Amino acid sequence: MATLNQALVLALESNPKEAYVVAAETLLRLLDNIIREPQNAKYRTVRIDNPSIREKLLSVEGMKQLMLAIGFVESNGTLTVPSNVLLANVRRYREFLYERKELVKNPPKERDITPIGSVTCTESNSSTASAAVTTTSTTNIPQEAATEKSNMVLQPSGSNATAGQQRTEALCVIKSSRPFLARIEFPKVIPGNNTLLRQLELLSDQVMQYEDELLLASGTSLIPIDKLTAKAKSKLTQWQRLLASSEATDQNKEPSEKDLLLEELTAWFRAEFFTWVNALPCTVCGNEKTQLVRSTVEDGVRVEVYQCCGQLRHFYRYNDVEKLLQTRRGRCGEWANCFTFLCRCLGYDARYVFSTGDHVWTEVWSERRQRWIHVDPCENVLDAPLMYEHGWRKEITYVFGFARDDVQDVTWRYTNDHQRLLQRRRQGSACSEHALLDAIAKLRTKRRAGLNCTPEQMSLLRKRTIDECLELLANAGRVPTAAEREGRSSGSLEWRLQRGEQQTNTRYMFIPTEEEVQAKQFNIRYCCATDCYERFLKGASNRVNERITEKSNGWESRQYVSRNIFRKEELDWKMVYLARTEGTDEATIEWNFDFSVQGLRVKQIELRFGQETYEGAKVELYYIKSDGSQSQALSSLCECGKFTLQARLSGGKSWQHAQLFRQSKTATDEYPFEMNIVLM
Repeated sequence: MATLNQALVLALESNPKEAYVVAAETLLRLLDNIIREPQNAKYRTVRIDNPSIREKLLSVEGMKQLMLAIGFVESNGTLTVPSNVLLANVRRYREFLYERKELVKNPPKERDITPIGSVTCTESNSSTASAAVTTTSTTNIPQEAATEKSNMVLQPSGSNATAGQQRTEALCVIKSSRPFLARIEFPKVIPGNNTLLRQLELLSDQVMQYEDELLLASGTSLIPIDKLTAKAKSKLTQWQRLLASSEATDQNKEPSEKDLLLEELTAWFRAEFFTWVNALPCTVCGNEKTQLVRSTVEDGVRVEVYQCCGQLRHFYRYNDVEKLLQTRRGRCGEWANCFTFLCRCLGYDARYVFSTGDHVWTEVWSERRQRWIHVDPCENVLDAPLMYEHGWRKEITYVFGFARDDVQDVTWRYTNDHQRLLQRRRQGSACSEHALLDAIAKLRTKRRAGLNCTPEQMSLLRKRTIDECLELLANAGRVPTAAEREGRSSGSLEWRLQRGEQQTNTRYMFIPTEEEVQAKQFNIRYCCATDCYERFLKGASNRVNERITEKSNGWESRQYVSRNIFRKEELDWKMVYLARTEGTDEATIEWNFDFSVQGLRVKQIELRFGQETYEGAKVELYYIKSDGSQSQALSSLCECGKFTLQARLSGGKSWQHAQLFRQSKTATDEYPFEMNIVLM
């Protein structure tokens, strides 16, 4: 069943109250007609040019996006609900919209409203919880009624919380104090019509949207800060033990808790909060490779229009981070925009980084390291700036960082061949080096003129700028690390190959938590039907009283490295499995485990590893120790503290003939991959 997109329903409430109520009631009548007479075709279609529909319904911002999410399909001047759209999904939207409309139409008494300009998120251990958000606008959002359904306002994207957990989630409504264009409107200081320089000023102004205090409060409330902080503290403890055991004298090797929190934020953002979009799937046949037929602009927003089965779907490419907190999907532009903002929510000095090589990411200032750290949320990669040049094989020419107090040419961090970089710039016609330096100086002055800084703070900013310039120059000739030699993982294989960015792999290492150390056990399992890993502690009798300690969405989220692997869904047979990518002869996937950090070793190990082969194909399992030795005997891991589990897929007459973890799409409580370890 399709997921209820509550954010789209809530987004309607930013419209004037009277217009919102009229539009919501109009949509509710349409949905009621469909639910009451599902076989009556006339109730399933509305004409866009109908004056009543255009004025009462579609004039409200966000209504069309909501209707498309419900199941309406735009075609030939109409919005139609196809007969294959599940009525249960229509009912869910109808019920949630009705509840929200009633709350807006008949708000609670004034004493129940939070003071203007604040965001309150309340957690409760009971079956009820409440939250209220109001803004300086006249369209205040009323407090939630204390019911179980109204508690489900905004859950973190990808959340696997149980119903009980959902009832105690912090509730919040995303709001900013001003519209997007008002948040990024500043006097222009760059004269002329140079395309590159004008784009720099546009991006410099755009990051100022992050500084809206009400929006910062909304964003902060969406981050599971306690959970991420606990993980960061656990990692710091592990680091301290590791350094102590190695008798290291250089205490600068020890990371700060804030740096480790940044790692956890990046991993959470990629695994649970944001979703990558290659193309919008067809609502009729399920095709995930729909055709892009055109790009348009609606109300200043670029829109990609996809077509399949004679129907159109619209993908809105928002720059407004308030919208992105609601949709939580996109490509690298949306990812970097939203992630940089969430870094600001946690108080980091953060930059939005733009490259003319068609990619964007983030940089975050590390107080511990006293330098800017490269962070790519799409890849879940930190501090590997040369990966674009050496892993993705991109030609780096211009890269710029934009923050609330600075603009910097950081190209020199992302290439180690500065001579060739200068040659490319001279051969290009973007602008002269003199004009570029002049523009950056003007933009830096513009940004810092708006700061409420003491002379001492301004002096520190200037020193940081000078130190960074020296650091960038010293990057010439630096040897790339192993991580920087890897290719790209975000986006579909086809999309990456079209861009010349060969497949890559995310890295994750299983390290025991404090609870696992105390229990002397480690357990991990994966369900291909839900595409979710579960880390858990066993009770006294195996699954009796077992407790799940972590969930992670996506088969790649807990792998260490892989090549030519993807998750296949068979729409006809209703089966799912991991297989080689189409057209490849072999593939590998690895999971990495390190118990030695805590001074532990394997005492006993059990492994379930589902595999299917056809037409002579092979799936081979190898257990690789830290010294590089490998075996196909599971018993070889006994008394081992660190190892890698590697699966190799090859042979057969087709890429589909070697499969991992094949199971029915409905088998959501079965785990074809499970590892249980007793530690000592």
